[in-house]
Amino acid sequence: MWRRVAIAAAAALLTMPASAAARAIQAESILPPGQSGFVPPSGTNPHLTDQLALYQSFAFKSAAFDQPGTTESPRAGVTITRDAYGVPNVRAGNDGDLWFGVGYAMGEDRLVQLELFRRATRGRLAEVLGPTRLASDIVARRDYYRPAELQRMLNRLPAALRARFDAYADGVNAYLARVKSTPALRPEEFRLLALEPAPWSALDSAAIGVQLARTIPSGDGRELENWAALRKLGAKRFNALMPLRRSGQAATVPAANGRFPSTPGRSRKDERAGFKRSIRYLRSVRAPKAPVAAAALVRGGSDAWAVRGGGRSWLFHGPQLGFEIPEQLAELEVHRPGLDARGVTPPGLPIVGIGRNDHIAWGLTSGSSDDDDLYAERLAGKERYRYKGRIRRMACRTETFAVAGRKAVKRRLCRTVHGPVQARSGKRTAWARRYATWNHEIDTLEGLADLNEADSVADAERAIAKVSWNENTLVADDRGNIGWWHPGRLPVRPKRWDERLPLPGTGGAEWRRLLRVSERPHVINPAQGWLANWNNTPSVGWTIGDAPDTERLNGNLHRAAFLFGLVQQVAQSPSYAAVKGVDRVAGTTAQQRPLLDARLRAAATGATGPGKALLDAVVAWDGSYDRVNAAGTVDPGVASWEALKDAAVRTLPRAARTWLGAPGRSHAFDFGGADSTAFHRLDTARLRRAAASAAAALTRRFGSADPATWREPRRMYDVAVTGIAAKPALKFYDRGTWQQSVELGP
Repeated sequence: MWRRVAIAAAAALLTMPASAAARAIQAESILPPGQSGFVPPSGTNPHLTDQLALYQSFAFKSAAFDQPGTTESPRAGVTITRDAYGVPNVRAGNDGDLWFGVGYAMGEDRLVQLELFRRATRGRLAEVLGPTRLASDIVARRDYYRPAELQRMLNRLPAALRARFDAYADGVNAYLARVKSTPALRPEEFRLLALEPAPWSALDSAAIGVQLARTIPSGDGRELENWAALRKLGAKRFNALMPLRRSGQAATVPAANGRFPSTPGRSRKDERAGFKRSIRYLRSVRAPKAPVAAAALVRGGSDAWAVRGGGRSWLFHGPQLGFEIPEQLAELEVHRPGLDARGVTPPGLPIVGIGRNDHIAWGLTSGSSDDDDLYAERLAGKERYRYKGRIRRMACRTETFAVAGRKAVKRRLCRTVHGPVQARSGKRTAWARRYATWNHEIDTLEGLADLNEADSVADAERAIAKVSWNENTLVADDRGNIGWWHPGRLPVRPKRWDERLPLPGTGGAEWRRLLRVSERPHVINPAQGWLANWNNTPSVGWTIGDAPDTERLNGNLHRAAFLFGLVQQVAQSPSYAAVKGVDRVAGTTAQQRPLLDARLRAAATGATGPGKALLDAVVAWDGSYDRVNAAGTVDPGVASWEALKDAAVRTLPRAARTWLGAPGRSHAFDFGGADSTAFHRLDTARLRRAAASAAAALTRRFGSADPATWREPRRMYDVAVTGIAAKPALKFYDRGTWQQSVELGP
């Protein structure tokens, strides 16, 4: 009885009308290096790196609505006010004028990036950047859509949203016209590349949105890499090193709030039978000689956490897309009747991708679930294949790719019933990838547009049900509610085939269906009072698929387990400062050092010689790679820890080390799949031997066996450059590319 009463009370809270006093009480953000992204002929751009110093001191700028600044009006009915950091606040009386203004403002800030994004998604980068971009151009046309297909997808959107795309394009084009008439505004990058951008179109924005919706939350599969490892390691070692699920894995949905199987109806017996069946099948086919290339306009991981208490909620979020100049995200604020929002979005899209409005705040983290599969098509000719007892013709076309400084290149691109053909193995097999999001990527933009105007967690849930991508969504509202969803088009695979390996394309290994909305992992207002995600497993029992992100193998050593502990502690007595403060600890600590504290201390206690010296150095270190001495060098524990990780990985079979994966670019001191697998396998004795090996390596490197000498400079982030802006010096942090901190309530 009590459970029914509790559910009824929670439902009533979610549907209560918002109090007139409910609001975002505090809101801050930071976008390093800065808002702008090009070098003008004058060589001076004040907003290229003006947020860098703030970021490196863990300071934020105000993200309250209507910050003071300078104002312009690109046309009647549209005003753009830029605050002290150049963030545009666009105000208009209707939707068309609003998104015209946003397009104009994004042209001012990111015109070069818009052009390069457009070329990347249309497969036209090589014609200005040369042969190094030919492979990505081929993938962009091979695995995505022709203009007519994009147009059909765009036509499916509600009329008001389609009109928004047109208005955005008009705004970009208005700024392009201004640049043509005012040479002082022309980016130097255009002059150096001899670029004369064509007019922007709604299809350009659609192409960007489609590629982002497919690749931000999940990459192409690793079936061929897994198959290669299986051949080298054998079935027993393969299964041990890459299990379908790792015991104790960190999950966002508390077990008390539900267990959501990734393949409903499949038993462990089915899984074992499927593994044997896949092995037998793969003996009859030959792998392609070359690896399969995949395209991603933006890829990365992200962290997000939310806490509730006393009728209030707090949300902190940091999308980790890799630091660049300019960043892959641009900040904006928008106002028109019915919409007041501020946040970030990739240039080219007429939405607020991540941020807040006047009643909710939301964050997105890559779901990393396996939402595509590779099928081996049995060929019956160069462009024919067998499927369900019949011979079918592939849909093929010849594409021509212009290449700067070289002759144009022609490629024959084909599709089967499963999807684009990505590789071939002689005359017998073609490899086609099936995407669950195929022809539905643009649905995500409709869901995000609805999310921009949601007034509550309940409204947000309805909006998120529309998205096709697997981008985790965390929402807090001003009534004290928090919710989290693992959404998208997620396939329910055949019961008795192995999801880590390629599937036969003849029709006997087809997906049974997609997960229903109610079957996707989700939770609202858990009893623990908090939620967090750092690209970890969504729920208990969820499988890793073909491990598109091998860090899912980390289990209880996933970085999210460390984050969970920090957020849980803050949730006991939440405040704006405490929730925000989690970022400083999470973003400067080698997360597995505290997670392994008990094991490391036990190993150090009985160790001897150089191995003990190294373990003592690690135990004495608190995991911070940010703190430096007067000489600018970090604690000896940093080098000791990294050497211990390397020594642990060397205990794995050679064929497994690269296959299982290293930490991502945004997570340098984190564990990759190889690190966690090694530590899961090491008992105390072998951990001591690994420590001795690590100590020997550091003695050679530093010329001394004394750990006090094992100090190295603080690590810096290798910032990527798109354009000609100077690469800024940025300390490495495991933090968001953009960060927002929000408190909501009465």
